[in-house]
Amino acid sequence: MATTLHTEGDLHTLRFERGYRHSVADVWEAVSHPDRLAGWFPARVAYEELAPGQGLTFTFEGDEDPPTTGTITEVVPEQVFAFTWDGDPIRIELSVDEEHEDRCRLVFTNSFTDADWAVRNAAGWHICLDMLKSALAGEQPKTQVGRRQTQLLKEYAVQFGKD
Repeated sequence: MATTLHTEGDLHTLRFERGYRHSVADVWEAVSHPDRLAGWFPARVAYEELAPGQGLTFTFEGDEDPPTTGTITEVVPEQVFAFTWDGDPIRIELSVDEEHEDRCRLVFTNSFTDADWAVRNAAGWHICLDMLKSALAGEQPKTQVGRRQTQLLKEYAVQFGKD
């Protein structure tokens, strides 16, 4: 379970590696279908077709602001789901765990230009990927988001040298 931050010029990329005790097919369903995304992704995601070039809308429950938008940039079934969210690239890559063929390895990346977002985004995506684990197991998340977020913000600030 590794999280790293890479910077090239003005582009900052968070990279998360996670292992899930579920098949690639099960994880693919959870990361690429709107009804399943709702169990872990921070906004409600909608699209008409899972295909490159298709528009996405992101809506936060209870938020009166208009939905934000994005575009699907790459789809390779059970391998890659990539899209933009407000112009920021997000990429989800899946592969079979090398040690356990019935398990999935996930690499999640999020790129952005504002360096100040690194700690906040890292904490948020960390929680989301924990929620994905719970959603795959058919369980409610085990952590209190507010308390966990405070802890992760501190940890990532230290890890990224932003404390």
